[in-house]
Amino acid sequence: MATVKNVLQTGRRTSIDAGADMKATLLTMAVSASALLAACGGGTQAPPGSPPVAEKPSDTALAAEVPLSTPPASVKHIQLEEVKPAEVVILSLQDLDLPADADSVTPSGAISNALLMDGTLRFSTPGDTGEDQEATLEIKSGAATTISHVLIRSQRLTAAQAYDDGPGEEGLPVPVRPRLTVDGLGPNNTITDAPLTFRLQGVGALDLKDDSKGLIIGANNVRVRLKDFWSFNPVDSSFSISGPAMQRLLSALPNGALTIGLNFVSKDGEFTASYDMLAIRRGAKVSGRLQSLNGDPVTTFAGRKILLKGYDAQMRAETVVDANGTFIFDNVISDTYFLTWNDLRNPYIVGGSMAIYQDTTQASVTLVVPPNMLAAGTSSAGLAAQRAGAGTPLSYVSGYATQDGTPPPPRDIGTTEITPSARSATRAAEGASATSNAESGSEAELRFQRR
Repeated sequence: MATVKNVLQTGRRTSIDAGADMKATLLTMAVSASALLAACGGGTQAPPGSPPVAEKPSDTALAAEVPLSTPPASVKHIQLEEVKPAEVVILSLQDLDLPADADSVTPSGAISNALLMDGTLRFSTPGDTGEDQEATLEIKSGAATTISHVLIRSQRLTAAQAYDDGPGEEGLPVPVRPRLTVDGLGPNNTITDAPLTFRLQGVGALDLKDDSKGLIIGANNVRVRLKDFWSFNPVDSSFSISGPAMQRLLSALPNGALTIGLNFVSKDGEFTASYDMLAIRRGAKVSGRLQSLNGDPVTTFAGRKILLKGYDAQMRAETVVDANGTFIFDNVISDTYFLTWNDLRNPYIVGGSMAIYQDTTQASVTLVVPPNMLAAGTSSAGLAAQRAGAGTPLSYVSGYATQDGTPPPPRDIGTTEITPSARSATRAAEGASATSNAESGSEAELRFQRR
């Protein structure tokens, strides 16, 4: 009670008169009681024998004990431009507004390998699956993270694509077409001897038998009408081609790439829907192998992926080299192709081109591996360092192909004989053009003209 006594004494010393002294005394006693209760645990006594109540820490103590939270990391999302399947893609980090010394990249989704090298982002895309594919690349630089979204656009969609001829009557938009499914096609829409069924989803029972048409167009503009081969099922409004009818259809179709056009029209004319889709009729089997300049088989690159890219028909695929240094592509349609192996550090260091003819069923291709890649202990990174320090590239693009198909006939492009006088006149005209450009343009433009 020493504290209370001192407070009371202090209260009395500060009093002015008796009434004020009494009020001050009562006020001081109330404050002293509050202080005493606080000292005793807030006025609540623990039962006899119970453990003492822990003292509640102050807000200041709590703030001192809780560590400061780490600022959240920065995450940015960007959408990269569309890329094609079976490609080695190299992008400048600077163009992506990313630091050239970014720390790491982690791919996910359709992309399985990616690399940061020499201020670039490098990744390879998978073969064409017949539908668009998506992937993400997580790039870390310090505390910042950039999520790059990648759309891999299919060059040969396998799904039937609905199309229309423009706005409907009175400018009204054309209604959404039902989805068309085709049962019986193989991978990449390969037509085999299996029965086919064309079915519109969610249309119910429609009388499409008489006015619907189908047409397959192949090489050399070969056209085959499906009306001669299919039958109509009124239960689900589908069209089917039986096994025996498929045998007749296959004998009428050319090998290679095909386009299927379908036009479904109801008997009353109230329903119409048109579709087209890509298909393949018995493409070629391409067998490949790796060899050295001396013709010896190269078997040290098992697991390496080979990319195949077509120029016109846009067929794109990938396959894997086996332990014997060989690889296979199936159902390759007639076109001109470039083959290369997938190496992000040394893109296109090994490759070759080939043409597949229209009637080819079997083809073989050989890719020559450059000597510097066969040196003992040469890794992909070591080879990249060699190429960076070399005065000329150390790549070696070479290969050759054989096949059982018939090459196209030679084309006569014609020749025009140029007499010496005509050649002199042409050169004089070129000189006059260069002089005119020099008078009206810069020196750089003149050099460009002279090239």
